[in-house]
Amino acid sequence: MNSEYYATWEEYLAVHPELEGKPSEAIAAKIEKYEDVLFTFIMDLLL
Repeated sequence: MNSEYYATWEEYLAVHPELEGKPSEAIAAKIEKYEDVLFTFIMDLLL
């Protein structure tokens, strides 16, 4: 998916290499939460 606002953790990490070596479990959980919220928001708009 080509989106300015939606990215997987791997795509986000590729854009922000300064996060390499940080505890990805903690950061990834926050990013995934934002992904879920954004996905739910988009689905609510469509329904």
